[in-house]
Amino acid sequence: MNNILIFGAGAVGTLLGGLLANAGHQVIFIGRKWNIDGIINQGIRISGKWGEHQTQPLPAYESIDDIPNHSRRFDQIIITVKAFDTQQAIQSCAALVNDDSLVISCQNGYGNCQTIAQAIGWERTLGARVITGVELPRPGVIQVNVHADAIRIGHYNCQFPLDKIENIAHAMREAQIPVEATESLEQYIWAKILYNSALNPLGALLNATYGDLADNQSTRSIMDQIIEEAFQVTRKCAIKQFWHSADEYRDAFYHQMVPTTAAHYPSMLRDIEKKRRTEIDALNGAIVKFGQQSGVPTPVNETLVDLLKFREKN
Repeated sequence: MNNILIFGAGAVGTLLGGLLANAGHQVIFIGRKWNIDGIINQGIRISGKWGEHQTQPLPAYESIDDIPNHSRRFDQIIITVKAFDTQQAIQSCAALVNDDSLVISCQNGYGNCQTIAQAIGWERTLGARVITGVELPRPGVIQVNVHADAIRIGHYNCQFPLDKIENIAHAMREAQIPVEATESLEQYIWAKILYNSALNPLGALLNATYGDLADNQSTRSIMDQIIEEAFQVTRKCAIKQFWHSADEYRDAFYHQMVPTTAAHYPSMLRDIEKKRRTEIDALNGAIVKFGQQSGVPTPVNETLVDLLKFREKN
């Protein structure tokens, strides 16, 4: 049994924490009042592609400061906030990290593990690629609508003991969370960045599903250019990828990846609809940043970043 803190009890955090709690782990949630009230009063109800589950009411708080002193020692701190809140999250959690703690980033985009490691050290920092579509329609109620692949958990430095990662993955699988340990975390993180960068901004701007974007020649052309720029940047910056070229990736993207999620709308669209900040800086913005650092032009990705910045405010 592990003592686990979920920092960021949104859709993904509530899902993971609920299943871990049902498996016997001691789980505490930090999140917004709207959702934690449901967790405290009714527990968590999960439905969809990961099965039907119901927890008892669980401890949840709006702030780290509210956690009782006797409950402040954690084996794992799972961070599930939006990428732009990672700095604030790890600053809040840092005092709870001890020599035996591990902090696991289950977030979108580039830079989350780097931000966490800068605060607490790489020896305590793990990352996970999550490619599951989750919604939180009501407090404490979770719907798993899309599941494309197992969660991949690992470390950017392959010298980190794999057996420690395997133990965490095993415990999560026992909680009915599909997880695999990996020594290729960087590739998995960038694979999701590529996928999300090609689909999410356009889907958000155009109110379109992934399948709609792939089926239309105009949007397909834009996605082709997004991918091409991304590969030019990652090649120049020596960032590891599973694919050797943009053409090889596009073949997998259109024929294998998009069909499994064709009916899905991006969560970025929901952010725009609710006038919330998006994670564009950690997706296409990361491609632009690396392009600027390496001297590789990224005009299409830059345009999408600018358009999303406008939509965030209007």
